Amino acid sequence: MFRDLNKPCPSFLWVTVIIASIVFFWGLGSIELISLNEGRRALAIKEMVSSGNWLLPHLNGELYLTKPPLLYWISSAFALVLGGVSEWTLRLPSAFAAVAVLTMVYRYTLKQSGQWAALFSVQLLVANLGFAMLGRRAEIEMLLTSLCVGSLQSALKYIQDASDQLPANKNWIYLSYFLLALALMTKGPLALLFVTLPLLIAAIYSKNPQIKAVLLSWKGWLIFFAVGLAWYTSVTWKLGFDIWGEVIRRDMLEKMQGGESSAKPLLSYLGWIAVDSMLLIGLFFVCTKDFYKNQIKQPHQLVLVLSIILPMLIFSLFSNKHAKYLLPIYPLIAILLAMKLASIFDGAKQNVRKIMIIFGVLLPVGIAFFYVFLEPKIFAYRVAVFPDFSAWASKNQQKNLYAYKEIDSRLVYYANRQIRVLDEKSFNQAKESSASFFLLVNGDDLKGLQAKAGCKIKEFRPYLKKHKSLLVFGFGQACQNG
Repeated sequence: MFRDLNKPCPSFLWVTVIIASIVFFWGLGSIELISLNEGRRALAIKEMVSSGNWLLPHLNGELYLTKPPLLYWISSAFALVLGGVSEWTLRLPSAFAAVAVLTMVYRYTLKQSGQWAALFSVQLLVANLGFAMLGRRAEIEMLLTSLCVGSLQSALKYIQDASDQLPANKNWIYLSYFLLALALMTKGPLALLFVTLPLLIAAIYSKNPQIKAVLLSWKGWLIFFAVGLAWYTSVTWKLGFDIWGEVIRRDMLEKMQGGESSAKPLLSYLGWIAVDSMLLIGLFFVCTKDFYKNQIKQPHQLVLVLSIILPMLIFSLFSNKHAKYLLPIYPLIAILLAMKLASIFDGAKQNVRKIMIIFGVLLPVGIAFFYVFLEPKIFAYRVAVFPDFSAWASKNQQKNLYAYKEIDSRLVYYANRQIRVLDEKSFNQAKESSASFFLLVNGDDLKGLQAKAGCKIKEFRPYLKKHKSLLVFGFGQACQNG
């Protein structure tokens, strides 16, 4: 395998493909829903499949328009084809989206910098902690990433072909806008920050006619609006324009403004990206001058660089920060890092090259090892409650089940029925009416409530955290046979 390091051995690529398959598909449905966001997506999908209402997503019986429904539609389709909603069908869209991103990154880097750079780009992305994790979760970000990267690379394909005086097929522009429209249907207008804004700034800076042609394509914009706004238009027609006021306030303004308690430091994203990339991000600071000069001289590479820098700058200004918000730039970072590594590799001695190749394989192997052997053990306490709770809830399907003050969407998902949330006032009204019901209470909300309960039915422990518990109190006749 190490005989001729001027040309990659196919074995390295196949080993990487096998490792990637393990990372994104091994045991995908063997662990219960890990995060609160997974619970939200899973519950919305489950209710969509059971109700047959594909236009208006619901969460615990209430209208849920915070996110557009493309992920819900895709996951629901998987569920219908594969026999029902499960952790496996819920997570498959993210896994396939991750594979699509790896394929696009490999093909793009192969064309730009050759086989070694292409191989490194895939290895870096598989070994990226955030990318690997979100490729195994029933969340929106990986689908959004695949669509944004696909849209951007379609535009770059046209720009590069036209710049190189090759036959430039405008279908690449139309494909770019179609994928961007699907990204809009995945997470809303923020998708434009990852594709349209970098193209706009690159056009202003470089005055490149090919970039300008992409931005001014009226057919492209027609495709974007026709596809991307179809669902928004249908919902508005059915419910009225005012329905979007609360969505804009909660999902956009609050995340941008946030509060002092939720605000993260300005440079949080840079730190998260560095950690997720195994600190290899430091390579960007090694002999950077000539590297970046070469990048920005090429219009398509200029767009690529801006597609990393601009979203990171803008999202850094938001008070509400989460590492996953910038997942769409991770594949682009992997491309540039791989190009950097390939340039180092080309000038390195034989022993250094061998070390780089070995580490290129070992890093994703480490990620695969984690998901095969360690993830079920490490996260066991976070999901231990769900099988027991599901079994208990199924035995008590005929009894009213409420939650006190708040409810984790995963509990609703595993209860397989809606759970009404009672605030202090509605709880007192239910109690005074002598109604028979069960009440789920987070251990943190137990103060002053236990004395009001008729009986303690059950305690689930651990609940999400090692020292937390979920209690079930009975009221009225529920105490007799709960």
